[in-house]
Amino acid sequence: MYFWKLDLLKKQLIANGLTEAQGYSYMLVYTIFGAIAIEMMAYIPHESLDGWTYFASLLNILIPAVGTMMAFRANGGASGTQFLSRYISISLISSIRYLVLILLLMIPLTIVAIMLQGTGDIFESRVFELLFHATYVLLYLYIVKHVGEVAKAARVSANN
Repeated sequence: MYFWKLDLLKKQLIANGLTEAQGYSYMLVYTIFGAIAIEMMAYIPHESLDGWTYFASLLNILIPAVGTMMAFRANGGASGTQFLSRYISISLISSIRYLVLILLLMIPLTIVAIMLQGTGDIFESRVFELLFHATYVLLYLYIVKHVGEVAKAARVSANN
């Protein structure tokens, strides 16, 4: 895996491409770096940093990292095929559905919060954060399920 030498990566891609394991490695590191970058933005500026803030950040990094690892294994691991195309395409559709679900859940939660408290501050509570993380885990389990189903069906189809 190359972290800096783009010319060497390009030569490898031109000569014989990436193995499934190499493609997975790039996807995993990309996912982790992306999650870290998003989390870093949340700290600038940040009024209060406490253990909960760091715990939530850790979850926001671990959930996609572990989810990507699970999806790779569900696809057959290093002996699987088409991991990147399956993972990226299934993740996109799943994430769009997830966004719609979250928006639909936020509407009644906001209405209830305003009726009970007079504000929509429920989204800043730890309970809401835990609910969000639970749904985030469910998103990745959903992706893993579908990647695994595609991989299994492709193996069955190839054997027939």
